Amino acid sequence: MKNFLTLVAFFVFFVVNGTAVAVNPVSTTQWDRSSAMAAARSVNIQKAVYEIGNISSLTDGEATLRQLELLETRVDWPQPAREAALFEFTRSLAGLPREAVAAEVMQHLQNYQAQTLVPHEDHDNTLVPLFNIRGAAVGIENGWRRAEFAADADKLLETEPSRLVTGYMESADHNRRSGYLDALPNADMIDVEAVQSAALEQFDQNPVLTPLIGATVVITGDTFAAQQLLINGRGAGLSSALRQLDEGLQAPEKAALLIFAIQNAPAGNASLAIAAWWPRLRHEADIRDLLVDKLADPALGAAAALALAQRPDIQTIKALQDIANGDSMAARRAQMALDINRDLTGEVQP
Repeated sequence: MKNFLTLVAFFVFFVVNGTAVAVNPVSTTQWDRSSAMAAARSVNIQKAVYEIGNISSLTDGEATLRQLELLETRVDWPQPAREAALFEFTRSLAGLPREAVAAEVMQHLQNYQAQTLVPHEDHDNTLVPLFNIRGAAVGIENGWRRAEFAADADKLLETEPSRLVTGYMESADHNRRSGYLDALPNADMIDVEAVQSAALEQFDQNPVLTPLIGATVVITGDTFAAQQLLINGRGAGLSSALRQLDEGLQAPEKAALLIFAIQNAPAGNASLAIAAWWPRLRHEADIRDLLVDKLADPALGAAAALALAQRPDIQTIKALQDIANGDSMAARRAQMALDINRDLTGEVQP
């Protein structure tokens, strides 16, 4: 049975030309998650979604809104089922082009106020929508915009690739930047190289180009560009780019770049490279020895210890044990690596 608490209806006021205007309240109901999901599964929502989502009628905004209203108000379905159907309908629009869906339909979905609320999985005192219809609609809108920017990028790549770099650098729009990145894997190599070259010319003064250069390096495998990424890269985009390179580069190339990062890159960037690349390179003796040597380094010692603690082989364990017999900074960090490994595995083992 439903465990509910109908929240107290209230009026929200906002000021228009100095006059307070009341907004009609939305009746929201608290459910426990399992009961709400059971209610959502108690009816055949797919049929309703199919009937509303007929692609031939979605461009008719007035007709689609009428159908949505009938769904949202039908009394023979429990509230979670109504919102589950509306949520699935919203998600189904993601596979359609923007022009297939009337603008007023998207506006309605983006303004929808969820009524089925459940406790947050990690914070019981916080209520969240069970079916985030508004969030799904915003996500679809963002996807459409991202695809449109990717199409714009395709044209720039064919005509003047350097303008893609300028547009990426000057824009704060996440969808635009993401769309530009999406276009690169499908571009001709010569155009990607042109983007890379133009971006590198401005990289030291514009670290915002980090994700763009990272995306080009994954495609071109250019060593110089990867080195510049390690030296000048900044922000969350650097970590993401390094993870992509971990998948895209061959082990010898990656090993050479990791050594370069440890020896030449800023400590923060070198630490990110160690975290991203060491797991696949942990049997490389040269890199292991370099990390062991860095245990005494004030800037990189902690990152080296954390890396060496991850599934060490016999040689690594022996090196750590030899160093841990002492009271130096390197000894303490070697012992820290051994302790972390013991906590992770229950014992020190390769």
